[in-house]
Amino acid sequence: MSTAMVIAQDLLACLEAALLAGPNPPPADKIMLRAGAEVTPLLGTGTDECCTGLGWVRIARVSGVKQLGDLDNVSCFAQERTLILEMGVARCAPQAPVQSVPSEDQWTASALQLDSDMQAMESAVCCAFGNIDERLGAEEVAVGDYEPFGVDGNCIGGTMQVTVRMTSCC
Repeated sequence: MSTAMVIAQDLLACLEAALLAGPNPPPADKIMLRAGAEVTPLLGTGTDECCTGLGWVRIARVSGVKQLGDLDNVSCFAQERTLILEMGVARCAPQAPVQSVPSEDQWTASALQLDSDMQAMESAVCCAFGNIDERLGAEEVAVGDYEPFGVDGNCIGGTMQVTVRMTSCC
């Protein structure tokens, strides 16, 4: 298993613990690793990942920082690598009957839930990287912005990026 995946799984375990400790947690089996260029909560005839709640960690990008002119050691493809992870949580957007719109109380409850989810993401970062452990292969961590998304269909939620400078492969 790659160092990037080990780090992603550690962050996922921390996100799961933080979400499950908070209000209205998603089911544990809906807090998972996701793959691909983006996470789109899925809708099927029997389930709606937004309305059940969905939490995820995905590897958004792994890049090298060594330049082509820096070929001091050709046995190593990069002195260090940068890993960008995305954490996210999707929830069901406030809903109302067709002849109405969601109430102020529904929107307030949704805003408070998204704030709790953002706090869970911040807790997950502290849990996973508060004391950077060399076994993880992480040398330095930077936390990006929390970015809300939606309302899109039934979904509302947010994502947060975490950038990790990994140890050299040499």
